[in-house]
Amino acid sequence: MKRKFKKSVAMLLAASMAIAITACGSSTGETVNSGSAATNEAAKEEAGGSGKVTVNETGYPITSEEITVTLAGPMPSGLEDWTQVADIEEYATRLGIRLDCDFYETDWGTQLTLMVAGDELPDMLAGCSMNVSDVNEWGEEGYFLDLNEYIDLMPNLQAYFEKYPELEAFCTTSDGHIYGLPKLRVDMTDRLTRSFINKQWLENLGLSMPTSIDEYYDVLVAFKEQDANGNGDPNDEVPLLFTSDEGGYSAIEKTLLDSFGIHTSDINYILQADESGKVELAHTGEKYKEYLRFLNKLYKEGLMEQEAFTITGDEITTRQQNEIYGSFGCGSAPFVMANKDISYDANWLGLAGLSSEFNKDRNASISSPVQNSILVAVNGKVENPEAMARFIDYFYTEEGMLSATKGYDGVTFDMVDDELLGTKVPQMRVPEGYTSGEEYRYKGAILNEALNLVEKNIDRQAMFDSSREVLQKPEFVAEYGWAARVIDAFKADGVNGIDAYPVVSYTAEEVKERGDIQKDITTYLKQARAQFITGELDLDKDWDTYVSTLEQMNLGRLLEIEQAAYDRYTKVID
Repeated sequence: MKRKFKKSVAMLLAASMAIAITACGSSTGETVNSGSAATNEAAKEEAGGSGKVTVNETGYPITSEEITVTLAGPMPSGLEDWTQVADIEEYATRLGIRLDCDFYETDWGTQLTLMVAGDELPDMLAGCSMNVSDVNEWGEEGYFLDLNEYIDLMPNLQAYFEKYPELEAFCTTSDGHIYGLPKLRVDMTDRLTRSFINKQWLENLGLSMPTSIDEYYDVLVAFKEQDANGNGDPNDEVPLLFTSDEGGYSAIEKTLLDSFGIHTSDINYILQADESGKVELAHTGEKYKEYLRFLNKLYKEGLMEQEAFTITGDEITTRQQNEIYGSFGCGSAPFVMANKDISYDANWLGLAGLSSEFNKDRNASISSPVQNSILVAVNGKVENPEAMARFIDYFYTEEGMLSATKGYDGVTFDMVDDELLGTKVPQMRVPEGYTSGEEYRYKGAILNEALNLVEKNIDRQAMFDSSREVLQKPEFVAEYGWAARVIDAFKADGVNGIDAYPVVSYTAEEVKERGDIQKDITTYLKQARAQFITGELDLDKDWDTYVSTLEQMNLGRLLEIEQAAYDRYTKVID
């Protein structure tokens, strides 16, 4: 296929980089343990993989003789020297695939553009977080391999397509091609919202766990007025930590939105599809209006952080260490926020599934298992495409998944009994020169995150399968902290899981048209949200003007684009 890559921007980048390299004499800080294209080809010759080899359709090794596969991507977190990683030798021995890696510590996006512009892609890209629209556009121009042509050699991927049709919907183009694959999160723990309420404060005041938005409001009032922390000062508590979107602390908003029947993973740009499949912007609906009215009430009554739209992450950490918050959400854990050890999480309970007059059921949103970017893609001109298809498919096997996150049993870890979970779990080894199993994991065992196409952990799965009785045991909470609390809240009586709006993909044309409109509208939505919450805008007097402004910003056309993307998604799902 003829390459038609539009090089205008890319070549300017290439020219500027060439000047910079010439002036500096080297590209220090960009490439680690990398070789030139010629060096990589020489490595292929030495490994006997310079031409076509016999590819076994089933079983392992994949190839009749060892082949070298060049791989590039951003530097895996924590990695120092990929040549010392145990997985490299294991893949060569077990699969017949020897990886020759070229990782970049900085400017990966620029490097990727230059590779495409110069038609100098390696055999494989991994750990890349590439925009799916870019990958599809480049794939159509022949830069990336259409994996769908080799899908018969990928039975494990097909099994995941069947179990998670949203995965297939995200990475499949409108004409049936698959040019790259995203990361899939199958651990439910990571798909649930991490919202919490102070267990100690509830006990101090003799309060029950709230199950509705009205009960939650009553608890916040009690936290504010009754010296919940018990230090004798009834005025130093902040019942609710609420922020704009600083450091992931806005996770609590997802839980509060659930109570109003709005289920989302993105609080700043909330799309919803009704029963007929019509896509709407939640921010213009009555449920969202009443949600803002509730937050405005909390703000006016001093029940939420009064510096919600200006507070910094460092300020939050300092305040949390002083035990002033009664409820919050986060992207990490309470103990991380307070800079303490995991035992601190026992002071908190997970919060999920609050009902309201707008949502009678106790529903809790579950985020999409599909991450919104492409992790892995293969060069469209790779010498052994069948081998590459089977290599990628390997990471959808149990052994392959574990190899990408822990390595191999008896090599980098050992399976040990976990009495709390009642199952065997991998325990990383600690070879000489490493201070912990975790350090060895990301420095000496695996290419951290680069080939982690399926995020699946044995311990997390066992935890999610545990009963509430087990999850609430003090020794269990002491060991697993926030995760035990989040799962326990999700498993509470009456709580139902509801899928949030899915991750969808856009065509290249849609991306270009959607970009500025969506950016401008999202900026305005965030601004208006803050003004409605603080009272700068009045929900009754200013709402119609707010909606009219959005319409003038071309919201109608934006929703047409979103509808087209959603329709393509449902076509694959159905």
